[in-house]
Amino acid sequence: MKTLTLILGVALGLGGPEMTVASEQVDLIVHNGVIHSMDTADEPAQAVAVSGERILAVGSNQDILALAGPDTRQIDAGGKAVIPGLIDTHIHLDEVGANIQKIQTNDVTELRQLLERISQAADRLPDGAWIVGATDWHESQLLERRFPTRKELDAAAPNNPVFLQRGGINAVINSAAMDMAGIGEQDPDPAGGKYDRGVDGRFSGWIQSFGKVKEIAGLLPQADEAELREQLRVAMTALGNKGVTTVRSQHVSPELVKVWRAMAQEEQTGLRGVLMMEISPRAPLQSDIAMLQGNALEQGQGNDMLRIGGLKVTYDGGVETSLLKTDFANIPGFKGIEVTPLTKIRALSEYACENGWRLSVHAIGDQAIANVLQVWRELDQHCPIGALRWGLEHPYLPSPDDLGLMKQLGIVPHTQAPHNYTLGAGWVEFWGEQRANSSIPNRTYIDAGLYPAGGSDAPVAPYDPFLAMWVEVTRQTAAAGILGIAEAVTPLEALKMHTIWAAYGLGMEDSIGSLTAGKYADMVILSNDPLTVEPEKIREISAEWTILSGKVVHHP
Repeated sequence: MKTLTLILGVALGLGGPEMTVASEQVDLIVHNGVIHSMDTADEPAQAVAVSGERILAVGSNQDILALAGPDTRQIDAGGKAVIPGLIDTHIHLDEVGANIQKIQTNDVTELRQLLERISQAADRLPDGAWIVGATDWHESQLLERRFPTRKELDAAAPNNPVFLQRGGINAVINSAAMDMAGIGEQDPDPAGGKYDRGVDGRFSGWIQSFGKVKEIAGLLPQADEAELREQLRVAMTALGNKGVTTVRSQHVSPELVKVWRAMAQEEQTGLRGVLMMEISPRAPLQSDIAMLQGNALEQGQGNDMLRIGGLKVTYDGGVETSLLKTDFANIPGFKGIEVTPLTKIRALSEYACENGWRLSVHAIGDQAIANVLQVWRELDQHCPIGALRWGLEHPYLPSPDDLGLMKQLGIVPHTQAPHNYTLGAGWVEFWGEQRANSSIPNRTYIDAGLYPAGGSDAPVAPYDPFLAMWVEVTRQTAAAGILGIAEAVTPLEALKMHTIWAAYGLGMEDSIGSLTAGKYADMVILSNDPLTVEPEKIREISAEWTILSGKVVHHP
């Protein structure tokens, strides 16, 4: 029986020992590649051998091809880069699938174009039918650099309710949608949110409220099981085509868990799923606990293809309502909002720690980050949280004191560079130049010994991982030039953020995230090498082959 020296790395891709083991049946060999395993300083290797779902060996062409049997499938990488399957640690997968089927908004450049699309939808839909736009856009992409007003939407669709959501916290609606939602022109601001108003004090149509946006979304026709399956299928295909093999999906409902599980049991899923269960911002914690217990949901339940990954809650707002220590640049006296009261964050944290749940909290602003970390530091005194590997979602404006506390408590920063690209101009407007340039401080996190886990937050922002890496390296934005070049990372660090560091953020570094013997055979052959191509061309890279557990799921 042949033997081969296999490369076995350590958790964060920082190198590891070698070990000689006996070979097994080889089902797949990828050879003639530049292998970026993310697992050893001795790379690049040239080939990977796969047995069943797992990597058997990584090494030279000569050594790996010597393991081939008569039934071994061989893929010639043609001298191109081969990397571990990419991981998106913050995405809303079902919404990505739904978004693809809505009125597209991310390519419009003027309000006129946006209103024309709404008018065209009104012409083809019956009166009273909802007109819903895709969420992956930002008003800064428009020449006018603002949302459409309620009156403009009324003119475009006088007989249809219009719901244009941007991200998870902002939306603009017309008068018909106001009537459907029971919103009056002079209603007070929603709890944990804000209504934009004209000089006359009347509601303009722009909502800044996680809870209210979700409430209005609940008025739309809800997807049935077949439609949810289609949304997931469409999204999985789109992500697989980009080289993504694992996602950590946010704000997941019990209903979505059931559909996703059924697809997994039928082997109809094209990527791994880690599901973060949604915690309501304003409902009593006991109702959230009842939801978890009533659906028999537990931390880690499932397997490496689909598992319950933890709990997710939103503490502060978005760009326009993040909780800051000092005033917004364009709104004197305003420092943001708590979407979820801090008292509930504290109670939820205690419940999660006592019951072994992983917990991740959306906390963008410096005051929000400080508040959450203070709660966790106090909790850690009687219920240690370090081993649970909790996370902060979008921790974009940390103070220097926060970094040491994050490391002490074992907190993972989950950052999404596509936000820098799509929201950068909004950061400058609302936060000012200084805060905008320091936002998404990946360089600062890495230098502090923290390992940022990369994601997209799609469909709030684009799900293309190569656009994310390009932004992480260049700090380019769509409408504000280069923001914060001092926070740029190297191409290798960017790749780690979407592979081995992302796997660490998910607690799956022992099974995915690097091309290491014994791990799942998730890998991607690329059109160009992100470690050697000019940084400006990283965004042009595409996935030519995507392999999940040793099976090809994408090849143009």
